[in-house]
Amino acid sequence: MKEIRTDCLLLCTADGAAGMKEVAEIAKALLQELTDEVFTDAMGNVLALRRSNVPDAPTIMLEAHLDEIGFLVTHIDDKGFIYVAASGGIDGRVLTAQKVVVHGDSDYNGVFCSTPPHLSGKDGELPELGKRGIDVGMTAEEAKAHIPLGSRVTFARQFCQLNDTQVCSKALDDRAGMAAILHCLRQLDDTCPMNVAVAFCVQEELGCRGSDPAARRLQPDCAIVTDVSFALTPDADPHKCGKMGEGVMIGISPILDSGMSDALMAIAKEQEIPYQYEIMGGGTGTDADHISACLTGIPTALLSIPQKYMHTPVEVVDLRDVKAVGDLMAAYIRKGGMA
Repeated sequence: MKEIRTDCLLLCTADGAAGMKEVAEIAKALLQELTDEVFTDAMGNVLALRRSNVPDAPTIMLEAHLDEIGFLVTHIDDKGFIYVAASGGIDGRVLTAQKVVVHGDSDYNGVFCSTPPHLSGKDGELPELGKRGIDVGMTAEEAKAHIPLGSRVTFARQFCQLNDTQVCSKALDDRAGMAAILHCLRQLDDTCPMNVAVAFCVQEELGCRGSDPAARRLQPDCAIVTDVSFALTPDADPHKCGKMGEGVMIGISPILDSGMSDALMAIAKEQEIPYQYEIMGGGTGTDADHISACLTGIPTALLSIPQKYMHTPVEVVDLRDVKAVGDLMAAYIRKGGMA
Protein backbone atom coordinates (compact mmCIF):
# COMPACT_ATOMS: atom_id res chain seq x y z
CA MET A 1 0.00 0.00 0.00
CA LYS A 2 3.05 2.23 -0.09
CA GLU A 3 2.20 3.49 -3.60
CA ILE A 4 -1.38 4.25 -2.56
CA ARG A 5 -0.16 6.28 0.42
CA THR A 6 2.29 8.15 -1.80
CA ASP A 7 -0.47 8.95 -4.32
CA CYS A 8 -2.72 10.23 -1.51
CA LEU A 9 0.11 12.34 -0.13
CA LEU A 10 0.95 13.89 -3.51
CA LEU A 11 -2.68 14.59 -4.36
CA CYS A 12 -3.86 15.82 -0.96
CA THR A 13 -0.96 18.21 -0.45
CA ALA A 14 -1.79 19.86 -3.77
CA ASP A 15 -4.40 22.61 -3.64
CA GLY A 16 -7.44 22.24 -5.84
CA ALA A 17 -10.46 24.28 -4.83
CA ALA A 18 -12.59 25.08 -7.87
CA GLY A 19 -10.62 27.19 -10.32
CA MET A 20 -7.17 26.06 -9.08
CA LYS A 21 -4.97 23.89 -11.28
CA GLU A 22 -2.20 22.53 -9.02
CA VAL A 23 -3.81 19.16 -8.34
CA ALA A 24 -4.74 18.78 -12.02
CA GLU A 25 -1.08 19.12 -13.01
CA ILE A 26 -0.05 16.43 -10.53
CA ALA A 27 -2.87 14.18 -11.73
CA LYS A 28 -1.72 14.56 -15.34
CA ALA A 29 1.86 13.64 -14.39
CA LEU A 30 0.69 10.50 -12.57
CA LEU A 31 -1.55 9.45 -15.47
CA GLN A 32 1.20 9.95 -18.07
CA GLU A 33 2.96 6.85 -16.73
CA LEU A 34 -0.15 4.68 -16.77
CA THR A 35 -2.13 5.61 -19.89
CA ASP A 36 -1.62 6.19 -23.61
CA GLU A 37 -3.03 9.71 -23.81
CA VAL A 38 -3.73 12.46 -21.26
CA PHE A 39 -5.56 15.70 -22.00
CA THR A 40 -7.85 18.30 -20.47
CA ASP A 41 -11.17 19.64 -21.70
CA ALA A 42 -12.60 23.15 -21.62
CA MET A 43 -13.98 22.62 -18.10
CA GLY A 44 -10.55 21.65 -16.75
CA ASN A 45 -11.35 17.94 -16.34
CA VAL A 46 -8.24 15.75 -16.58
CA LEU A 47 -9.01 12.93 -19.02
CA ALA A 48 -6.94 9.94 -20.11
CA LEU A 49 -7.22 6.87 -22.34
CA ARG A 50 -5.62 3.45 -22.01
CA ARG A 51 -6.36 1.52 -25.18
CA SER A 52 -6.92 -2.21 -25.38
CA ASN A 53 -5.20 -4.42 -27.94
CA VAL A 54 -8.52 -6.23 -28.44
CA PRO A 55 -10.38 -5.10 -31.60
CA ASP A 56 -13.71 -3.36 -30.96
CA ALA A 57 -13.16 -3.46 -27.20
CA PRO A 58 -15.80 -1.67 -25.13
CA THR A 59 -14.80 1.42 -23.15
CA ILE A 60 -15.22 1.77 -19.41
CA MET A 61 -14.93 5.16 -17.74
CA LEU A 62 -13.36 5.35 -14.27
CA GLU A 63 -14.25 8.64 -12.58
CA ALA A 64 -13.31 10.50 -9.43
CA HIS A 65 -13.51 14.22 -8.72
CA LEU A 66 -10.36 16.25 -8.12
CA ASP A 67 -11.77 19.45 -6.61
CA GLU A 68 -11.90 20.15 -2.89
CA ILE A 69 -14.00 22.48 -0.79
CA GLY A 70 -12.59 25.96 -0.26
CA PHE A 71 -13.36 29.69 -0.24
CA LEU A 72 -13.11 32.88 -2.33
CA VAL A 73 -12.09 36.25 -0.92
CA THR A 74 -15.02 38.69 -1.02
CA HIS A 75 -13.60 41.72 0.80
CA ILE A 76 -10.89 42.99 3.15
CA ASP A 77 -11.83 45.29 6.01
CA ASP A 78 -9.98 48.37 7.26
CA LYS A 79 -8.12 46.30 9.86
CA GLY A 80 -6.70 43.86 7.29
CA PHE A 81 -9.04 40.95 8.07
CA ILE A 82 -10.11 38.92 5.06
CA TYR A 83 -13.67 37.72 4.48
CA VAL A 84 -14.71 34.87 2.21
CA ALA A 85 -17.58 33.04 0.53
CA ALA A 86 -17.82 29.26 0.47
CA SER A 87 -16.83 27.25 -2.60
CA GLY A 88 -18.51 23.95 -1.80
CA GLY A 89 -20.18 22.55 1.30
CA ILE A 90 -18.30 24.12 4.22
CA ASP A 91 -19.00 22.83 7.74
CA GLY A 92 -19.07 26.04 9.77
CA ARG A 93 -18.50 24.18 13.04
CA VAL A 94 -14.85 23.51 12.23
CA LEU A 95 -13.74 26.97 11.09
CA THR A 96 -12.91 28.69 14.37
CA ALA A 97 -9.10 29.01 14.73
CA GLN A 98 -8.62 26.88 11.60
CA LYS A 99 -5.40 27.28 9.61
CA VAL A 100 -5.80 28.23 5.94
CA VAL A 101 -3.72 29.30 2.96
CA VAL A 102 -4.76 32.43 1.06
CA HIS A 103 -3.67 32.20 -2.57
CA GLY A 104 -3.04 35.84 -3.51
CA ASP A 105 -0.05 36.99 -5.53
CA SER A 106 1.76 34.41 -3.41
CA ASP A 107 0.60 31.88 -0.81
CA TYR A 108 -0.06 33.45 2.59
CA ASN A 109 -0.69 31.54 5.80
CA GLY A 110 -3.78 32.62 7.67
CA VAL A 111 -6.14 31.57 10.43
CA PHE A 112 -9.86 32.04 10.96
CA CYS A 113 -10.35 34.45 13.85
CA SER A 114 -11.38 33.09 17.23
CA THR A 115 -12.74 35.02 20.18
CA PRO A 116 -11.21 33.76 23.46
CA PRO A 117 -13.77 32.08 25.74
CA HIS A 118 -12.94 34.67 28.44
CA LEU A 119 -14.48 37.33 26.19
CA SER A 120 -17.14 35.45 24.30
CA GLY A 121 -19.45 34.65 27.19
CA LYS A 122 -21.74 31.65 26.97
CA ASP A 123 -21.59 29.43 23.91
CA GLY A 124 -24.10 30.55 21.33
CA GLU A 125 -24.81 30.14 17.69
CA LEU A 126 -21.85 30.14 15.35
CA PRO A 127 -21.45 33.31 13.28
CA GLU A 128 -22.25 32.90 9.62
CA LEU A 129 -19.31 32.48 7.28
CA GLY A 130 -19.53 36.01 5.87
CA LYS A 131 -18.87 37.44 9.34
CA ARG A 132 -15.80 35.32 10.09
CA GLY A 133 -12.52 37.09 9.43
CA ILE A 134 -9.24 35.50 8.39
CA ASP A 135 -6.07 36.94 9.93
CA VAL A 136 -2.98 36.89 7.68
CA GLY A 137 -0.95 39.24 9.88
CA MET A 138 -1.12 42.14 7.41
CA THR A 139 -2.39 45.68 7.56
CA ALA A 140 -5.32 46.54 5.33
CA GLU A 141 -3.00 48.24 2.87
CA GLU A 142 -0.68 45.23 2.69
CA ALA A 143 -3.54 42.75 2.36
CA LYS A 144 -5.24 44.71 -0.42
CA ALA A 145 -1.93 45.03 -2.27
CA HIS A 146 -1.19 41.31 -2.22
CA ILE A 147 -4.58 39.55 -2.08
CA PRO A 148 -6.96 40.42 -4.95
CA LEU A 149 -10.67 39.94 -4.43
CA GLY A 150 -11.66 36.52 -5.75
CA SER A 151 -8.45 34.88 -4.54
CA ARG A 152 -8.90 31.26 -3.54
CA VAL A 153 -8.49 30.08 0.04
CA THR A 154 -7.87 26.46 1.03
CA PHE A 155 -7.40 24.62 4.28
CA ALA A 156 -3.75 24.29 5.31
CA ARG A 157 -1.89 21.15 4.26
CA GLN A 158 -1.45 18.70 7.15
CA PHE A 159 -1.24 15.16 5.77
CA CYS A 160 -0.35 12.64 8.48
CA GLN A 161 -0.43 8.93 9.28
CA LEU A 162 -2.68 7.90 12.16
CA ASN A 163 -1.70 4.24 12.37
CA ASP A 164 -0.37 1.56 10.02
CA THR A 165 -3.26 1.91 7.57
CA GLN A 166 -5.17 5.15 8.25
CA VAL A 167 -4.24 8.60 6.97
CA CYS A 168 -5.63 12.03 7.80
CA SER A 169 -5.72 15.07 5.51
CA LYS A 170 -7.79 17.70 3.80
CA ALA A 171 -9.15 16.75 0.37
CA LEU A 172 -9.21 12.97 0.79
CA ASP A 173 -12.69 13.66 -0.61
CA ASP A 174 -11.99 12.70 -3.35
CA ARG A 175 -8.23 12.36 -3.78
CA ALA A 176 -8.61 8.93 -2.17
CA GLY A 177 -10.86 7.98 -5.10
CA MET A 178 -8.23 9.22 -7.54
CA ALA A 179 -5.62 7.10 -5.76
CA ALA A 180 -7.90 4.05 -6.08
CA ILE A 181 -8.12 4.57 -9.85
CA LEU A 182 -4.34 4.92 -10.12
CA HIS A 183 -3.99 1.67 -8.15
CA CYS A 184 -6.39 0.00 -10.59
CA LEU A 185 -4.42 1.19 -13.63
CA ARG A 186 -1.17 -0.22 -12.23
CA GLN A 187 -2.72 -3.69 -12.23
CA LEU A 188 -3.74 -3.73 -15.90
CA ASP A 189 -1.57 -5.07 -18.73
CA ASP A 190 -1.69 -5.30 -22.53
CA THR A 191 -4.19 -8.18 -22.40
CA CYS A 192 -6.86 -5.90 -20.88
CA PRO A 193 -10.11 -6.61 -22.80
CA MET A 194 -11.53 -3.09 -22.32
CA ASN A 195 -10.45 0.39 -23.26
CA VAL A 196 -10.10 2.37 -20.03
CA ALA A 197 -11.06 6.04 -20.01
CA VAL A 198 -10.15 7.97 -16.88
CA ALA A 199 -11.91 11.17 -15.81
CA PHE A 200 -10.67 13.23 -12.88
CA CYS A 201 -13.44 15.80 -12.82
CA VAL A 202 -13.76 19.37 -11.61
CA GLN A 203 -16.58 21.13 -9.76
CA GLU A 204 -18.19 18.12 -8.10
CA GLU A 205 -18.37 20.14 -4.90
CA LEU A 206 -20.30 22.83 -6.79
CA GLY A 207 -23.07 20.53 -7.99
CA CYS A 208 -21.33 17.81 -10.03
CA ARG A 209 -20.78 20.16 -12.97
CA GLY A 210 -17.69 18.58 -14.53
CA SER A 211 -18.68 14.95 -14.93
CA ASP A 212 -21.37 15.41 -17.59
CA PRO A 213 -19.03 17.18 -20.06
CA ALA A 214 -16.35 14.55 -19.34
CA ALA A 215 -18.71 11.69 -20.11
CA ARG A 216 -19.88 13.39 -23.31
CA ARG A 217 -16.27 13.75 -24.43
CA LEU A 218 -15.27 10.16 -23.62
CA GLN A 219 -18.58 8.47 -24.60
CA PRO A 220 -17.98 5.27 -22.61
CA ASP A 221 -20.07 2.11 -22.78
CA CYS A 222 -20.23 1.97 -18.99
CA ALA A 223 -18.77 3.79 -15.99
CA ILE A 224 -17.57 3.19 -12.46
CA VAL A 225 -17.55 6.23 -10.18
CA THR A 226 -15.52 6.20 -6.98
CA ASP A 227 -16.06 8.69 -4.20
CA VAL A 228 -16.00 8.75 -0.41
CA SER A 229 -18.96 7.96 1.80
CA PHE A 230 -19.71 8.14 5.51
CA ALA A 231 -17.67 5.96 7.84
CA LEU A 232 -18.99 4.93 11.22
CA THR A 233 -18.16 7.22 14.13
CA PRO A 234 -19.55 7.01 17.70
CA ASP A 235 -22.12 9.75 17.01
CA ALA A 236 -23.39 8.38 13.66
CA ASP A 237 -26.22 6.04 12.65
CA PRO A 238 -24.60 2.68 11.81
CA HIS A 239 -27.27 1.97 9.21
CA LYS A 240 -26.10 4.99 7.20
CA CYS A 241 -22.38 4.34 7.45
CA GLY A 242 -19.68 1.98 6.25
CA LYS A 243 -16.96 0.63 8.49
CA MET A 244 -13.37 1.66 7.94
CA GLY A 245 -11.02 -1.18 7.12
CA GLU A 246 -13.82 -3.50 5.99
CA GLY A 247 -13.49 -2.83 2.28
CA VAL A 248 -15.15 -1.14 -0.66
CA MET A 249 -18.74 0.07 -0.31
CA ILE A 250 -20.66 -1.21 -3.36
CA GLY A 251 -23.51 1.15 -4.16
CA ILE A 252 -27.07 -0.05 -4.61
CA SER A 253 -29.46 2.64 -5.82
CA PRO A 254 -32.32 3.02 -8.32
CA ILE A 255 -30.11 5.26 -10.46
CA LEU A 256 -27.23 2.75 -10.59
CA ASP A 257 -27.04 -0.19 -12.97
CA SER A 258 -28.11 -3.26 -10.99
CA GLY A 259 -26.31 -5.65 -13.35
CA MET A 260 -23.01 -3.89 -12.77
CA SER A 261 -23.55 -3.74 -8.99
CA ASP A 262 -24.40 -7.46 -8.91
CA ALA A 263 -21.36 -8.30 -11.04
CA LEU A 264 -19.07 -6.28 -8.79
CA MET A 265 -20.38 -8.10 -5.73
CA ALA A 266 -19.93 -11.49 -7.43
CA ILE A 267 -16.33 -10.64 -8.39
CA ALA A 268 -15.58 -9.36 -4.90
CA LYS A 269 -16.81 -12.64 -3.42
CA GLU A 270 -14.93 -14.73 -5.97
CA GLN A 271 -11.62 -12.91 -5.49
CA GLU A 272 -12.03 -12.35 -1.76
CA ILE A 273 -11.93 -8.57 -2.04
CA PRO A 274 -13.48 -7.17 1.15
CA TYR A 275 -16.71 -5.29 0.51
CA GLN A 276 -19.79 -3.90 2.20
CA TYR A 277 -23.08 -2.42 1.04
CA GLU A 278 -24.09 1.19 0.52
CA ILE A 279 -27.87 1.35 0.10
CA MET A 280 -29.43 4.55 -1.25
CA GLY A 281 -33.12 5.03 -1.97
CA GLY A 282 -32.63 7.60 -4.73
CA GLY A 283 -29.73 9.66 -6.01
CA THR A 284 -26.24 9.05 -4.67
CA GLY A 285 -25.13 12.66 -4.28
CA THR A 286 -22.09 11.91 -6.43
CA ASP A 287 -21.01 12.31 -10.05
CA ALA A 288 -22.68 8.94 -10.71
CA ASP A 289 -26.05 10.71 -10.76
CA HIS A 290 -25.02 12.87 -13.72
CA ILE A 291 -22.95 10.30 -15.63
CA SER A 292 -25.73 7.70 -15.53
CA ALA A 293 -28.14 10.15 -17.19
CA CYS A 294 -25.65 11.51 -19.73
CA LEU A 295 -26.08 11.08 -23.51
CA THR A 296 -28.69 8.34 -24.00
CA GLY A 297 -27.81 6.84 -20.62
CA ILE A 298 -24.59 5.23 -19.39
CA PRO A 299 -24.73 2.09 -17.20
CA THR A 300 -22.99 3.26 -14.03
CA ALA A 301 -21.79 1.71 -10.78
CA LEU A 302 -20.57 3.44 -7.62
CA LEU A 303 -17.73 2.22 -5.40
CA SER A 304 -17.22 4.25 -2.25
CA ILE A 305 -14.44 4.59 0.32
CA PRO A 306 -15.58 4.93 3.96
CA GLN A 307 -14.36 8.28 5.33
CA LYS A 308 -14.60 9.97 8.70
CA TYR A 309 -15.04 13.72 9.19
CA MET A 310 -16.12 14.56 5.64
CA HIS A 311 -15.75 18.18 4.49
CA THR A 312 -13.29 19.08 7.24
CA PRO A 313 -9.50 19.58 7.16
CA VAL A 314 -9.02 16.27 9.01
CA GLU A 315 -10.72 13.70 6.80
CA VAL A 316 -9.65 10.12 7.54
CA VAL A 317 -9.59 7.02 5.32
CA ASP A 318 -8.12 3.56 5.62
CA LEU A 319 -5.69 2.72 2.81
CA ARG A 320 -6.95 -0.89 2.83
CA ASP A 321 -10.34 0.40 1.64
CA VAL A 322 -8.70 2.50 -1.09
CA LYS A 323 -6.84 -0.63 -2.20
CA ALA A 324 -10.04 -2.69 -2.21
CA VAL A 325 -11.74 -0.17 -4.53
CA GLY A 326 -8.81 -0.28 -6.98
CA ASP A 327 -8.57 -4.06 -6.79
CA LEU A 328 -12.27 -4.49 -7.56
CA MET A 329 -12.21 -2.09 -10.52
CA ALA A 330 -9.20 -3.90 -11.96
CA ALA A 331 -10.81 -7.31 -11.49
CA TYR A 332 -13.99 -6.11 -13.21
CA ILE A 333 -12.05 -4.72 -16.16
CA ARG A 334 -9.91 -7.86 -16.56
CA LYS A 335 -13.13 -9.85 -16.91
CA GLY A 336 -14.34 -7.49 -19.62
CA GLY A 337 -17.25 -6.31 -17.52
CA MET A 338 -20.13 -8.47 -16.37
CA ALA A 339 -23.38 -6.58 -16.68
